[in-house]
Amino acid sequence: MKLSALVIHVDGRAMDLGDLLAVARAEARRRHGFKGGRILVKEILYVPSLDVYVALYQAPDVGGGRSEEAG
Repeated sequence: MKLSALVIHVDGRAMDLGDLLAVARAEARRRHGFKGGRILVKEILYVPSLDVYVALYQAPDVGGGRSEEAG
């Protein structure tokens, strides 16, 4: 599994941790082209100077159209 990061911009409305996790997982699936698969969000950090959240996550390695975890 590779460790990756993505930035989540908050548009003024308050978001709770569950919302941030859902956004991080959905964006990671879209970014890596997964329809399913396990996205493990390791950490969500708030960067106050930029007013953004950074999500660190692990996604399964994909080779030949199948995840390596699937065997």
